[in-house]
Amino acid sequence: MKSSTQTLELNTLCTQLLSHLDETVFFSQMSGYFFQLSSEHKVQVFEVISDGSTRLVAENGHSIEGSILAKGIGLSGYVSRMKRAYWSNNVKRDPITAHSKRDEVVESELAVPVMHEGTVIATIHIQSSKKDRSFSEKDVAAINEDLKALNAPIRNMRLYLVARHMARELEAKLTLREQERIAGPKYDIKTGSQDNGERVNLIAVSKSMLETIAISKKLALQDFPMLLDGAHGVGKKILARKIHFWSHRKNGSCVLVHCTSMQENALDIELFGKKGKKGAFVEANGGTLILDDINALSHNLQAKILRAMVTGEVVSSDNEEKTMINVRVIATSKGNLEDAVTRGEFKAELYVRLNTMNVRVASLKERTEDVRALAEHFLNDGRAQNEAKILTSSAQAKLNAYHWPGNIQELKGIMERAAVVVEGQYIDESHLPELRREEVKEEVKIEVKFEEVCLHDLEKTHILATLDHLGGNKTRAAKSLGITVKTLYNKLHSYGMIESKEA
Repeated sequence: MKSSTQTLELNTLCTQLLSHLDETVFFSQMSGYFFQLSSEHKVQVFEVISDGSTRLVAENGHSIEGSILAKGIGLSGYVSRMKRAYWSNNVKRDPITAHSKRDEVVESELAVPVMHEGTVIATIHIQSSKKDRSFSEKDVAAINEDLKALNAPIRNMRLYLVARHMARELEAKLTLREQERIAGPKYDIKTGSQDNGERVNLIAVSKSMLETIAISKKLALQDFPMLLDGAHGVGKKILARKIHFWSHRKNGSCVLVHCTSMQENALDIELFGKKGKKGAFVEANGGTLILDDINALSHNLQAKILRAMVTGEVVSSDNEEKTMINVRVIATSKGNLEDAVTRGEFKAELYVRLNTMNVRVASLKERTEDVRALAEHFLNDGRAQNEAKILTSSAQAKLNAYHWPGNIQELKGIMERAAVVVEGQYIDESHLPELRREEVKEEVKIEVKFEEVCLHDLEKTHILATLDHLGGNKTRAAKSLGITVKTLYNKLHSYGMIESKEA
């Protein structure tokens, strides 16, 4: 039976742990409580990581950054794996405790798992230096009784640790993907074979996007330059790859160059090459060259691209090599190139040549019917059919209500995160981040009613309003009205506002 003081201390600990979602503070306070309660040599807490490994994080009320022990290693690994307490009253001879690091004076040790719903989040270790101290089932029961009273904060910490682990996993995946993107070549080369073309996903159910695809298929068969314009993230690059696959050049190379990825000199070399290095135009010979965000190019590079398209010849950036080419150029732009031409930022001749065949790709805001189809594709891409995740109706409504300024790229990022973070089959509204609805500003038209007013009354109203505005100062009012003071007095007299002698 606990004393009133012990009960108060336990309740205080419970309140403190509920107020923190920081594992460092949480486990430190827990170790401090059991250290004071036991009066033994040391009380340590090992955090159990999601992969089964453990790490010393707290000792006698203080946080510690210990090294990670592999799954099943040491007493903490054994207890977390077995999910039950273990004690040894002779740690130096016990095969389970003999190889664990601890102070030389420690004679006996008790380790108890901190669990919630079958998941071990930590292990508490009470180490004694007393030769006559023998741990028993009674000690285990006492600690478990306290842990039971701390069930609410332990539950919260378990949920926090799960969410933190998922967030770190997702961050690691995104970081790896970004590193691979940066480390990779600045342009992608695809062979253009049928299999590669079919792997490029172009998902649409909306009327506007289906019409865009239909016209793109027709234009793909005409071997002319093309311009695809639309906002960032609408799928222009994917459509450009599909156009290559639908064209007669599908067995040739399809080279994609990101025009915003490098400085001008480096981009010049990537496009036109130099001695010992092929440029993108030569790599795409016989196939298709996709220039992504062509609006970002300098006037110098625009001129060199125009020359290559007109003459069918490219000159390397160091002027050492000339190569005859047969390349179809497909350019994408997220800005209005016609406006850029007007502002003098884009060469008119290049615009005219690219604009021979123009296709505009609508934003996701303009084709909300595609949101669900795209969302479900990103959720389940690479996932087996029996493992497919499903959007609830409330989640669909939340996605449809959003205006998607980042278009398909933004939707893809949100769905990929949900696929990683959500363990269950259903993706609900609560699993999605806060998506602010677009504020639609309605213009309020004020209807002005016409009233028949004679010119004399209109003049009188204006003169009186001017006088009122100027505090009755007739000299200033006359000047403001563009008349003499005498004329103003005469008019006021005619309105019956002053005597004739004043006028």
